Amino acid sequence: MDIKEIRKDFPILENRKIAYLDSGATTQKPVQVIKTIEEFYQKYNANPHRGAYLLSMEATEAYENTRTKIAKFINAKHREEIIFSKNATESLNLIAYSYGIENLNKDDEVVLSIMEHHSNLVPWQSITKKTVSKLNYMYINDEFEISDEEIESKITDKTKIVGITHISNVTRNNK
Repeated sequence: MDIKEIRKDFPILENRKIAYLDSGATTQKPVQVIKTIEEFYQKYNANPHRGAYLLSMEATEAYENTRTKIAKFINAKHREEIIFSKNATESLNLIAYSYGIENLNKDDEVVLSIMEHHSNLVPWQSITKKTVSKLNYMYINDEFEISDEEIESKITDKTKIVGITHISNVTRNNK
């Protein structure tokens, strides 16, 4: 599939020559998602898991079916592994303040790339301070990549959490 075909799925990007790299804050939705959201609002708009009336039960079924579809799509072992949140920031805070605060100890390490958005940096700064664990950073080379050597030197037996962005909106290749 080429880039023009992909852009057709994203109405906001289809006729613009831009690369949108701020998905950690706001993700552009493909037309399939927009249509599904519209269908939910038209047919199922009620609180899932909150009522015994027909619309709530239908909303719950749609919600849980989505969890099952996503689990299958990403090859999760169990549908219960899928957790919905509003955005990446909320998800990262949830991981840090639930898993991190309970499982990190004095000799443990958290390793992040130097390119992390604040949504992945600030929670780990706070958690490592509270748990007296250590926060280490992987640095990028002149090609804006984390080298194999950097990974091998920073991720050790003491590393309990690794957080690396896939694409960063804070770096730019000026070459």
